[in-house]
Amino acid sequence: MILLVLLICKNTASGLFPDPKITFIPVLTQYILTYGAGFVMASYFPFYFYKAYNIEKIRWHATKGIFLFLHFPFFLLFGITFYLTKSVDIAINVGLAIPAIYGLVLGYLILDGIRYRLKDQIERKEYFELIAVYLAVIPYASLAFCAYFRISQVKEVLLTNSGFAIITVLFLRKHIIQSREEYEVLKNIDNIGSEPSGDLSEEMIEIGNSLEEIKLTLREKEVAILILKGHRNQDIADLLEISIGTVRTHIEKIYKKAQVSGRKEFSRKFGMKVDDTDK
Repeated sequence: MILLVLLICKNTASGLFPDPKITFIPVLTQYILTYGAGFVMASYFPFYFYKAYNIEKIRWHATKGIFLFLHFPFFLLFGITFYLTKSVDIAINVGLAIPAIYGLVLGYLILDGIRYRLKDQIERKEYFELIAVYLAVIPYASLAFCAYFRISQVKEVLLTNSGFAIITVLFLRKHIIQSREEYEVLKNIDNIGSEPSGDLSEEMIEIGNSLEEIKLTLREKEVAILILKGHRNQDIADLLEISIGTVRTHIEKIYKKAQVSGRKEFSRKFGMKVDDTDK
């Protein structure tokens, strides 16, 4: 939704401005609205990768760097230069120089962060998804570069909107696959220790819905559900046929993602009454 809103704002601003026929909005303001909308889009993507894929390596750039090297140079240098020279071309050359370079640097840093994330042993399909999303958003990250070198608006719009179309397809595909996989996880866990019923119980649906707010892998979700159903660590290891050490590793990651310190707090947060012993 954020991507969609930003894209609409950016395309609207690019389509309307700058237009000398619009006399009630100063030319400088029109340029700021046009480029500013693109800058807001470009600055969102580092934060998106940092949050959605837990790429800690770009945290500083996602929360501080974009303001220092994108927003500050553009709004300050562009505005001051235009005020002093009254020349849009000179203002663009001065105001977009640093953001244009930083856009390319940012592209490299995000890719490097993805490589570093791969060392964390993420699943192969998640890695390819990361690369696909990265290729789709590169046009947005390089908007300042395109503006600095006067790449035509038509080419820029085609490039960025193509990237957005790729992101949309990837999102829908991921959502469908994830929904199917989560349903199978819930069904399998619901049938542990009982005769398969074919339908999910209300309890399982409630647990599954409560866990939606934290991003868990399928195995972590299985462990989390079993925790919320009252199983001890050794029971979980036996039921899932994994070692007790692996169970503890999954639980540690689950608690970290849920921002809780133990089983009691975890169960309280997700509305289930469970024994608070981590044995």
